[in-house]
This record gives sequence, structure tokens and C-alpha cells, in this order.
Amino acid sequence: MEQTPIPDDESRADLEAILQASLDFGVRVQMAGGYTARVRDSVQRVALNLGAEKAEPWVSSASLGLVVHRDGWSRTSVRNTPMFGVNFTELSSLSQLAKQSAGMTVEDLRSRLAALADADRRYPMWLVLIMLGVSCGSFAAIFGADAVGIAAAAVAGWAGSLTRYLLHHRHFKPFIYCLFAALVSASVVSALASFTETYESAVIASILFLIPGVPLLNGTADLLTSNYLNGLVRLTRAAVIITGAALGLALGLAVWGQL
Repeated sequence: MEQTPIPDDESRADLEAILQASLDFGVRVQMAGGYTARVRDSVQRVALNLGAEKAEPWVSSASLGLVVHRDGWSRTSVRNTPMFGVNFTELSSLSQLAKQSAGMTVEDLRSRLAALADADRRYPMWLVLIMLGVSCGSFAAIFGADAVGIAAAAVAGWAGSLTRYLLHHRHFKPFIYCLFAALVSASVVSALASFTETYESAVIASILFLIPGVPLLNGTADLLTSNYLNGLVRLTRAAVIITGAALGLALGLAVWGQL
């Protein structure tokens, strides 16, 4: 029995829906902290599972593009991606969704993506700031600080992370908010320097919340998977953050005469 061919308009509309849904998925992966190869593989897998015959994604540091082919048609689209964040819980859920997308319709995938986006798994900011302070105090304890040094590092870590949050919320650049965050943290510890014999350990621990672990890891992963341009972009961003933190620490020590 001869099959009825799919009308051209319907075929193009279906392909466009596959394209846009796959890009939506890729943007979520990149926003959650996925490195380049992970984003590319996820987008390609989802597009093929949704019915594309061929999918050709490309990923840059601030955009995501995809070309999909089916029934002799091809569609292309490019998206700008927001500033990178880190949400490993969502990233893990997206990886599972990519594996489960075989046989899904575009509507099914969009509904699952919407459910992931609506499920806010982030901790309250006040709790995050407190725990950042606790982590800095814990590092001070590991470094051998005394009780006053541990308390100073914890308070300084909280104050510095609050400064970073407020400046970032007002759209300051990473170099600026890291500089002032380190300056505040170093100043808090320096103000209490006369009460502790382990000042050096406390002041070092107080700025460790500024270490850009995810950009360093993702940049290295990009280099190891031959995504050299994106890897250099991520590592350069990490270097800018570290430079700002180092300068802020130096300024804080200089202001309090501890340099």
C-alpha cells in the first residue's frame, strides 16, 4: 500500500519544532554549567531522538546554533545563551531527560523541560551566604587557625560573599565584584588581626569562596575535548576572577598595614 507523503508545509513545521525544542534543551544544559562537548552531544541526541535525520550543533561561549535535516529540508537557528550558572542537580536531570527522549514528541519534551525549569532546587540566598561563611571558617580550621581565626574567616567569608552577591545583582563585571568581595573579606580579618595568632591562615581562608572552580574545570574539559576556543574563554574568565580577588586581597592588606 502506497504511503501518503507528508505535505511540505507540515514537514517544515515539524522540523522547525524539533529545531527550537532541541535549542531550548541545549540552552538549559549550558546555563546549568555543562561544558562544550556535553552541550553539543545533548543537543544532537535530543534532535535525533525527536525525529531529525541529521543534526549539526555548534557551541560558542555565548551562543548555541543548530542545523537539522529531514525529508530533504534543513532548518537553522542560533540562540544567545545567558551568563553561565551552576546547577548540577538540573544538569543531572537534563542528562537523564536526553537519554529518555527517544520516542518522545516535541510537546512531551517541552513539558518536561518546563517542569524542570519550574522546579526551583536552589537554596535560599541567605542560607547560601551563611554556608559560604561556614565553609571559609572550615578551611581556616583545616589550615590550623585558632578559634578566633576560624570565627574571623567565617564572618569575613559571609561579608565577602554578600558583597559579591549584591554587586553581581547590580550587574557589575566579575573583576569588579571579585575585587571588592576580596577587599571586604580581607578587611574583616585584618580588623581582628590583633586577636588571633593565625592571621595568615584566616585571611587566606576568607577569600576561598571566590575560587572559580567550575570555569576552571569546564575550561580544562574543553581543552581536553579539542574545544580550544571555548576552553580558552572559560579559563580567561577564571583568570579574570582570580586576578580581581588577588588585587582585592592585596588592597585590603595594604589598607590595614598587613602587606
